[in-house]
Amino acid sequence: MTDRLNLLLHDKNIVRLTLVLMAVIILVPGVFKVAPPQWLHAPSPMVAMIESDSGIGTDMSVAASPTPETDKDAKPDVDMVTRADTDIASSMPVTSTNQQQDSVTPKVPEIGGLAQVQTPRESIIEALKTTKARNQEAPAAKVPPIAVARNFVRVIPASHAGLATTEQKENFINMVLPLILASNEEIKQRRAAIRRAYDRQDAVTLGKWATLYKLPIDNVATQDFLNELLARADVIPVPLALAQAAIESGWGTSRFARQGNALFGQWAWQEDDGIKPLNASNKNAVVRSFPNLLGSVRAYMHNLNTHQAYQSLRDSRKRHAGMPDEDKANILVGHLHNYAEIGTKYVKDLKIVMRKNKLRTYANAYLS
Repeated sequence: MTDRLNLLLHDKNIVRLTLVLMAVIILVPGVFKVAPPQWLHAPSPMVAMIESDSGIGTDMSVAASPTPETDKDAKPDVDMVTRADTDIASSMPVTSTNQQQDSVTPKVPEIGGLAQVQTPRESIIEALKTTKARNQEAPAAKVPPIAVARNFVRVIPASHAGLATTEQKENFINMVLPLILASNEEIKQRRAAIRRAYDRQDAVTLGKWATLYKLPIDNVATQDFLNELLARADVIPVPLALAQAAIESGWGTSRFARQGNALFGQWAWQEDDGIKPLNASNKNAVVRSFPNLLGSVRAYMHNLNTHQAYQSLRDSRKRHAGMPDEDKANILVGHLHNYAEIGTKYVKDLKIVMRKNKLRTYANAYLS
């Protein structure tokens, strides 16, 4: 009886020892970070191929990407963003200051009826690519240059008011575009003259330019003065000038445009300087008249380049000096809320006129 009991206990010890050995075989690879045997974890051929091609191997860790810092000058203009209408806001390029990353789960392509397994790193990279593709706007097509003949119209002909709408707009652009280009050409010549005077350290000439552009004449021979002067003596984007001329003159049909060559509705405070509006908020206010249309355009540009109400426009123009001309108008328009009493609505109206009439087409026009 005792021998049988001892034999039974011996058999139980063998069973226990066997169970312990099996547990050690299974658990030890994980405990000591030893690769598990192939029979326990055999990756599919597809996963092995992906890991081999991508260089991922067995390392599944993904480093966190640092948050990019946005350059102060690269931030969008606050005025433009807050006043943008729906169409413009939707077409704005996404920046790091306003971008919201979407949560994207990449689709798993199927090969031969079996889902292709993606590693965690591949899934993250694919998600980032998809998000970037959805958030990044396709770049607008570059506007080709347009040669414009030097045909300068002095006054708006009487026949202009009787044209059909489409013909009237086309005729208006044909009249005003050369005048805008000539005025910008004059400003470029002024910039060259200012630089020549600065290179000669000609304080007298620089002082005259300072007076013209309403700057103090102190320290005119310094680099800071030159930078400030050139920030004022600068061109106005053609699409913006066309849009303002169209709105302010009713595409050349207003009484002020026909009788006083006033394309931009500029005010004056002497009755002899212009035409009295029918419902003026100030009894002394008149819409300034000019001897010809070119005078109106030149005065308009000088107004934007000197009046304190448009300092933010000049600052933005300086910041975006390297931007293509076809895109600059959409930036600067946000700073024209002081041009009209209706404020931000005026900015929206300008954007609509530029967009619907495709005035961007004339951004790179030049006089032939």
